Amino acid sequence: MSDGTIPSYDPQTIEARRQHAWHEQGAFRTPDIAGDRPRKYIKPSAPFTSGNIHIGHVRSYSIGDAYARFCRARGEEVLFAFGFDSFGLPAELGAIAGKESPSAWVDRCAQHMIGQLRRLGFSFDWERTFMSSDAVMYRWSQWLFLTLLDAGLVYRGTGSVDWCDTCQTTLATIQVENGTCWRCHDPVRLIQRPQWYLRISAYVEENDRRLSELAASGMWDENALASQRFVLGRVDGVELDLCAEDGATLTVFTPHSGALELARFVAISPKHPEVERWAGDAEVHERLEELRSGGLERSAREADAMPLIDTGRTLSSPTGGDPLPVIVSPMVDGRFGATAVLGIPEHDRTDAVIAERLLAPARVFQTPPDQPAPEGSTASQTVPSRAAVRYRANDFTISRQRSWGTPIPIVYCEKCGTAPVPREQLPVILPLDVKPTGAGNPLAERADFVETTCPECGGSARRETDTLDCHFDALWLWIPVCVPSREREQTLEHILALEDLRAWLPSERVVAGSDSGNFVFDQRTVTKALRDIGPLEFLEDGEPFAGCLFHEMVISDGRKMSKHLGNVVDPDELIERHGADTIRLAVLYAARPQRSLNWSDSAVQRCRRFLKQLWDYSQARFALDSAAATESGGANGSSAEAEQTATEMGADKTEHLRKRLEQWCETAVEKITEDLGELEMHSAVRNVMRLFDRIRDYEKRVIAKRGSLCAEDREALIAALAMLARVLIPFAPHIAEELLIASLPPGTSEIDTSWPAGELVSR
Repeated sequence: MSDGTIPSYDPQTIEARRQHAWHEQGAFRTPDIAGDRPRKYIKPSAPFTSGNIHIGHVRSYSIGDAYARFCRARGEEVLFAFGFDSFGLPAELGAIAGKESPSAWVDRCAQHMIGQLRRLGFSFDWERTFMSSDAVMYRWSQWLFLTLLDAGLVYRGTGSVDWCDTCQTTLATIQVENGTCWRCHDPVRLIQRPQWYLRISAYVEENDRRLSELAASGMWDENALASQRFVLGRVDGVELDLCAEDGATLTVFTPHSGALELARFVAISPKHPEVERWAGDAEVHERLEELRSGGLERSAREADAMPLIDTGRTLSSPTGGDPLPVIVSPMVDGRFGATAVLGIPEHDRTDAVIAERLLAPARVFQTPPDQPAPEGSTASQTVPSRAAVRYRANDFTISRQRSWGTPIPIVYCEKCGTAPVPREQLPVILPLDVKPTGAGNPLAERADFVETTCPECGGSARRETDTLDCHFDALWLWIPVCVPSREREQTLEHILALEDLRAWLPSERVVAGSDSGNFVFDQRTVTKALRDIGPLEFLEDGEPFAGCLFHEMVISDGRKMSKHLGNVVDPDELIERHGADTIRLAVLYAARPQRSLNWSDSAVQRCRRFLKQLWDYSQARFALDSAAATESGGANGSSAEAEQTATEMGADKTEHLRKRLEQWCETAVEKITEDLGELEMHSAVRNVMRLFDRIRDYEKRVIAKRGSLCAEDREALIAALAMLARVLIPFAPHIAEELLIASLPPGTSEIDTSWPAGELVSR
């Protein structure tokens, strides 16, 4: 820069240049597993192929990318790769709207989204990218289905399920939010139909037990732990065995162990395995079947309208009081799971409403609005009780009546019944030319798909036309990036035995939105199952993730961003106006990951000003330094006037300021290192900004003392700016690397992107 020209801050040019350099260098390729350097697999969320990256994605991937770059800078080997969750209803609805096949829709969406992510400069290993709708990938789902089926963890059942009339599909309990579908937000109702189920109940107790260990590790943030507790829905209490008049017994549960004499009825879930025994009367059984098959409308989901079926049966009171009426009601499931519970009106508002409806006008029960009723005495308890736990988390359906999903590897034969497809015949291929209309299931109308032969007898058979819900695909989406691309065509048994899996698993950290708790819970469940079955036995604790960070959502004007509400922010437009570094820095600066980010332009403007000021200030000092170095390196090698040392200028009045600058830098690096290690990106960015203020303050103090900077002062200033650029790389990598290049002494070409130890080093 000897001509004195100082380039202006042009983020588009800078970012394109750095991204091209990274691509040419293969900068983020996953290293081979040879060697003994620390390894970290950092897992980002797998987005739906929705067509566009939204600002929530930018926040999530900016957090993960900053951590990945930090780990690389510290000399650790990093796996940071990415895949699309490309099956499911959103893609099908997008294809319907575009009047094209879902396969064409997701391919187009994925390419556009990859382009957006590349422009943001995320350091993904793009060679390991995958789409769950590729046959080589969805055979994972089919293999997992068969493996869990063999272990009894997937089963065929007929029972009450949540049904969305709009989407014409069943929903897992965890996919129902306040009685509405999590996708279309229309009401759901309860119906009965044959389904495939995932038996997560086999591992709820271990998942619960492991939470204390995850908390003690310090690697799971409170948001993540709270999400696992919420999905579990643990309720502590007692259970008792009560007798009916005919000698039959029923185990009932209550969280109110000190109020047993206040029990007024027993409620059984319609999903209880013994419910038929308590609905033996023909009229009661008919009402139960009507409840199951007719469905339960949203308007009937409240306690005052929820169906109650009086079985006409009674059970003995646990304290020798009047017999307790036995009712069947879906209200049990949402609170305690598929169980039977004591109804205690004085302690539960829902029970109070049921009691009024069931026992009125004999008695009206009221519960104080702000505090529970006093505990009753159990001195007269005649039935022994024992400590017990119930969980809301329970088995859920994994099959859907949609055409865009993983084909279930099952055939139905008149002679053999239900027959699994042999593993060597996987994958069962999904027709890619299906164009759904939104009505029914197009797969059921495709003879070329449906008609097949039985793998057991060779006779005619029909394929299962339900597909696996994309939630089931998500059970393995954390594994494929651990597999080198060249190995993905191998058998799954070969892949699961690869040393790469043992080297990279468990994932050191998963970074995802706070709505990912259900996915992580079920991934934890399936990992434990595959540990016990054998393929993942090397994960002794059955945990896929050593650490977990759940960040909160991005909101606007206090509301969740939504196309429907018209308050979305277009990342492409923001990048065009401000540059990727500014947007990445803004989403990290604006709020802690554990807090909602209320989007506003102020954070963007603040970060844009910071980057421009840093650029202008640094480039001006680098230009002066370069000019001084050129002058001092003249033909006779003599020192120019501008290169005067502190000794030549008289007493060194600023040595103490250089030492103070060194201390500021050491303290800043220490704090930023600690922040990044704990994924406190908000605090880390602010400490970077604070360091810049300190550096400028140093220069002002030197000038106030001496009038100008001597060679040692300037060298300390340039070294501090270079250090600042190095700690800025995780957050704004494009500008940071360009500043490092500009800071290089003449004749030097390789920049140092390693993480600084904190000390200022002379060049």
